[in-house]
Amino acid sequence: MSQRRKIVLCLVVLSCATGLIFASNEPESASAQSGSRIGTAQPAQTFESKFWNYLQDAQYRNWAPAPGQKEGVYPGQSPHGAFLKMYLNRKAIANPKNMPQGSIIVKENFGKDGKTLMAVTVMYRVKGYNPQGNDWYWVKYKPNGSVALTPPAKGSKRIAGRFKSCIECHSGSDGNDFAFFNDK
Repeated sequence: MSQRRKIVLCLVVLSCATGLIFASNEPESASAQSGSRIGTAQPAQTFESKFWNYLQDAQYRNWAPAPGQKEGVYPGQSPHGAFLKMYLNRKAIANPKNMPQGSIIVKENFGKDGKTLMAVTVMYRVKGYNPQGNDWYWVKYKPNGSVALTPPAKGSKRIAGRFKSCIECHSGSDGNDFAFFNDK
């Protein structure tokens, strides 16, 4: 079996195990390219680490800002950060009022100085992933790409997937699209 087929098979198994199926070829292609080399044993990567690699390979910082968003950071609020910067992939920016499956929104969360990156939060719309949450997959990364955890008092849970507090907060957006930037 070719290395590419092995990687695609691993992605299919990962997708079935997590209930997450890529809505476009973009993440799968990037994930397939980041696979292990023949004859080299490497630990299996989680979906979140493959997705982080995809975002870095796709150079999300070159994606479009949200419509009406000025260049640079803008004031934010908890739980995201004192200052924020948002990026939308081509699918999301093509129809920001009704983002199609495969849309990705990346939000960089900065500290009070507006320069220190505290976290990167991502929304990824995947058909059938979570209809009650408008099919959004949520993940919060630390600046180094590892998945952030809730505080120990809240059980140190990974902030990824069908994350209850993300869904509850974003369900309050106008239009039931779970995105606030287009509520204007």
